[in-house]
Amino acid sequence: MGGHMWGSSLIGDEYDAPVELPDTLSKTVVNALSQHPYFDMMQTPIEKSTSSIFTSDDFIQHKFPMNGDGWVEATLGKSADILIRSLRKMRRQDKQNKSEIDGMISDIMTLKALETKATLENLSWGQDYTDTICGLGLSDRKLKALRKFGETRSVSLIQACEQYQNADTALKMLDEHEGGWGQEEERAWATAMKSRTGARKMWSSTLNQIDNLSKHDAKALEYTSKILQENGPTTSRTIVSKGIEEGHLRKSYTPTKLSMLIKMYGEEVDIMKGVSKNTFVKMDSKGLVIKDVWSYAAGFLDADGSIFITERGEPRASFVATGSRGRAHCEQMHKALGCGTLALDQRISKKSNRTTHRLIFSSKEHLNKLLKGVISHLKMKGLQAKAVLAYIDNPDNLRKNELKRLVRFENWKDDKVKASRCLEEWGIDKETVAKYAEGL
Repeated sequence: MGGHMWGSSLIGDEYDAPVELPDTLSKTVVNALSQHPYFDMMQTPIEKSTSSIFTSDDFIQHKFPMNGDGWVEATLGKSADILIRSLRKMRRQDKQNKSEIDGMISDIMTLKALETKATLENLSWGQDYTDTICGLGLSDRKLKALRKFGETRSVSLIQACEQYQNADTALKMLDEHEGGWGQEEERAWATAMKSRTGARKMWSSTLNQIDNLSKHDAKALEYTSKILQENGPTTSRTIVSKGIEEGHLRKSYTPTKLSMLIKMYGEEVDIMKGVSKNTFVKMDSKGLVIKDVWSYAAGFLDADGSIFITERGEPRASFVATGSRGRAHCEQMHKALGCGTLALDQRISKKSNRTTHRLIFSSKEHLNKLLKGVISHLKMKGLQAKAVLAYIDNPDNLRKNELKRLVRFENWKDDKVKASRCLEEWGIDKETVAKYAEGL
């Protein structure tokens, strides 16, 4: 890239140095891409010891955003394909700066090549089919789908690769066939071409299953994605009501139908199940789109969390979730709240590959921050939160024991056997426990 505009303009550590550029798009591309973790590599390709490509954890571990976006899109907000098309259009209109625009296109293509290489290397089966995968097609959309579904849909994807390979081998043998073709060769050629086309269709339909939807269902998902991006976690009922009112959804559309559609195809457009019942959330390159973190945390705590005091008198709160989606929720909450301790990838049992993840709050500082933040939003565990907040700094051991019993009973009151066992153990009745809540 030494002869390109970026290479000469941005060498060194001062990435925000003024650069004279012809238009806004050029400035956006240069300023954003110059801070990309692999830009250093293209500036100083010979000095490998100082190149960020050899020190960046993202590159070494081939990390991509959780929603499968590529590095270019996560950095610039647009995919490499879209940027290149825009730059080519600009080049036709601005012939005076053709060589500089060509440099931009070349740099973006270099980054896309790095993305493609890292994507295939991340696949447990990708190394055996690298050339075939490239032949099947790797647009930005397919690369994103491959990062998201490459393992879970590997059976069909590998089948498409093998079908393409077999067809390609047959075509090459026919090309090398000496002499004229007879009917047998023509039939073999037609069969191979049909098989290769079928392999491409299988590849595309496996990666982008949303393409099989009706236009109306695809539009419903697109509208849902837009609402979740703008408003954060939203219930299917609210989305449908708003969609019908605004004319984006048919009047016959129901929350149940939308929920089922999202369950089957939501991941295709980065929609995930939220922590509250019938609630959904959007995932973008920065993480879950959550507008009100305390309201969302309260929903998480009510649905899949706990507030308790241990037998030793230690107050605790925790969020619990399973699978890769659950991990995303725990990590997002930890980052957004700025407190708690993560305990990830714990096996549920030796026989199961499913993992459980926890975000645990145990220190007084973290418990105070969490519970004071969520308390006005809690619908099911509000009393436990008030009791623990009162318990934390209370010097009266008698009162602390009452609050401890109150929290434990509230957690088990829906289980008649365990609730009765608690009352029997303490030698009191429900009315006495209810009095413990007075003044909270």
